[in-house]
Amino acid sequence: MISLALRYFLEVARCGSIAGAAAAQHVAASAISRQIAKLEDDLGIVLFERQARGMALSEAGRQLAAYANAAALEAERVTTEIRQRGHVGDVTIRLACTEGFAHRFLPLSMAEFKRMRPEARFHLHVERPEEVNRQILEGLSQIALRYSTAQDARLKTELLTRAPVYAVMCRHHPLASRRSVNMRDLSDYPLSLGDQGTTVRQLFDAACANAGLHIEPAYVSNHSAAFLPMLPGSQIVALSGYLTLMGQADGDRLVGVPFTNPEMRQRSIQVVTLQGRTLPLLAREFLAFMAQRLTVAPSAPE
Repeated sequence: MISLALRYFLEVARCGSIAGAAAAQHVAASAISRQIAKLEDDLGIVLFERQARGMALSEAGRQLAAYANAAALEAERVTTEIRQRGHVGDVTIRLACTEGFAHRFLPLSMAEFKRMRPEARFHLHVERPEEVNRQILEGLSQIALRYSTAQDARLKTELLTRAPVYAVMCRHHPLASRRSVNMRDLSDYPLSLGDQGTTVRQLFDAACANAGLHIEPAYVSNHSAAFLPMLPGSQIVALSGYLTLMGQADGDRLVGVPFTNPEMRQRSIQVVTLQGRTLPLLAREFLAFMAQRLTVAPSAPE
């Protein structure tokens, strides 16, 4: 908010007289005159040239008027924004996710939501599962998306939907026509999968151990989509969730085949918030919007 003296100064500049400014502000002319005199005294400059028919800005007065007008507009903008935030709360939606959601799903969700709610702002933090949990527990993020095989009692599960791991390969791969595959089927092909910190690798290791197999992958990365461009025209099999394949440039040339091994179906997409935390209005709206998109997202045939 600009000061009373500056407000009266701008009104005199606009009206061209103290009497006109007093009428516009619904105050006595003496009150306007006192504030202008005090402002000139504080600045040590003459702001108006007193004329027979009113008051005209001096050169210094014109400079101050330009500044005061800009300050008044900025004060109005900030005040409007504060009032809006008082209604919708914080307009910045803070998200954390594991990298599988950052390829396409979350960016497209954010863009579509912002078209509906232009005031929304986003801050996305992409990390490994344990770091995603920490972001929520320490209050650094409001909403987190991750693949999970277990739930954390400290976090509130807002949505839990199945997200099995598939064997992903070129449409012309020898295994592509199968209705399902098992771990033993992968033994003869180069394998691509995530490193030790990913849920895919954890489930793969458990499935191999239960089947009495040792399969050494040919390609390992902490980035689940890193090797997908290698699949068309090759014998490589990648282990990935179906959501990761959505929107890939070569997606129409790839096939996701489900596993018979029960371990590869023991994974879910989990959307979590902090227990006991009340989300701002926009964050709650985005949570509902995102949950709806995850619920109706296409899934590979079982």
